[in-house]
Amino acid sequence: MKDRIKIVRKDARLTQKEFAERLGVKQNTVACYEMGKSGLSDSVIISICREFNVREEWLRDGVEPRYKSRTRNQEIGSFMNDVMDLPDEAFKKRLIDALRKLDEKDWEAIERIADRVLKEG
Repeated sequence: MKDRIKIVRKDARLTQKEFAERLGVKQNTVACYEMGKSGLSDSVIISICREFNVREEWLRDGVEPRYKSRTRNQEIGSFMNDVMDLPDEAFKKRLIDALRKLDEKDWEAIERIADRVLKEG
């Protein structure tokens, strides 16, 4: 399980400290998990699965697939939650803020550009 925990953390592009903060544990606890020096309680396993959309069967036993399937709306919601956690000066957050201010005419112009880019591939 130690390797799978590290995979989840790396997939999420988090440091051990950031991963620990998301789980409500200390960084050295995550390090111990990843080195196999400490077992995980059921509550930590459930937290990892919930927080990172991981299937418990994969985390415990390596049974694929790794992640639970999510709807498009769930994916968008997850992305927006991640953006909200960014500092105000982060580009993604500034971009979402700019999009929020567009009127219908602006959205139509962006749609035309996007359609053209996608067609030209």
